[in-house]
Amino acid sequence: MISYMDIILLLLILACGAGLIATARTRAAQIARMAKMNGCRYDREKDSVTTEQTAGRLEFFTLYFHQYQNVCTCSDNFAFIRVADDNIYKDDNPKTKPIHFTIFTAELKKRQFPALKIAPIDSPFAPSQYALMKTNIPQIDSRYRIHAPTPASALVLTPYIIGLLKTCNNIYLELNDNALVYHENAQMPLAQFQQFRFRALQLLHELENLIVRLDEAGPASTATLTPNTKDPAEMRAEAMMKALCSTHSEAPSTEGNSFRGIWIIALLLVLLGISLLSWVALNNWITR
Repeated sequence: MISYMDIILLLLILACGAGLIATARTRAAQIARMAKMNGCRYDREKDSVTTEQTAGRLEFFTLYFHQYQNVCTCSDNFAFIRVADDNIYKDDNPKTKPIHFTIFTAELKKRQFPALKIAPIDSPFAPSQYALMKTNIPQIDSRYRIHAPTPASALVLTPYIIGLLKTCNNIYLELNDNALVYHENAQMPLAQFQQFRFRALQLLHELENLIVRLDEAGPASTATLTPNTKDPAEMRAEAMMKALCSTHSEAPSTEGNSFRGIWIIALLLVLLGISLLSWVALNNWITR
């Protein structure tokens, strides 16, 4: 015969089992399992997903207050990489609900990115202190604000990245010095978390390859970095890049003008000397 104690014990066991199942199905638990599967370290919470110096250089981290959860960290020969949930508070009002993004960050170990910031027009992170740049590609200029601190920033707009911007309207990408932050203006559902990480890694590898090719080719050979076959949009983008680069090309040399001026002065002195000698000779001839 089953006693009341047996029933209570059975209910407690069932409750504990249900609790364990529910806990295992939480976002934190599932991301932790994904991190382990990908060989990443998992932290339930972290104060920062980049070094303090890097966070101060990227505008994304200097705007609003950020709280990081479900942080997955890994490293390769090229960079330190993190994927995390970012809870963003736009003010200090306790009643303000945060914006939830899943972000991807990378910090290069040895190289540097050309500085660039790309944000959807309606993003709260769209404003920037840097100069606004136009690509003259309607699918991109109608969706994004692109800020380029230097003409070299345009080199980041490879055909691969141009294709992403033409087909997607939710990409945020910011590069500065050795750091990168990327997100898609949303918190990724668990079913899409791995795909988001894969897309971000593809983007990082595209930029890594670009940097390596730039280092190998040198500044004078950047035109060889784009393929021979381009669609009209890519050709317009390339023309834009060349126009931007030409605005900061080397200043015209004044060395030739300086030598030309010296020769003119010397010639005038010679002519003046000849005239003076002729005048002296003429006066001596007249006085005789």
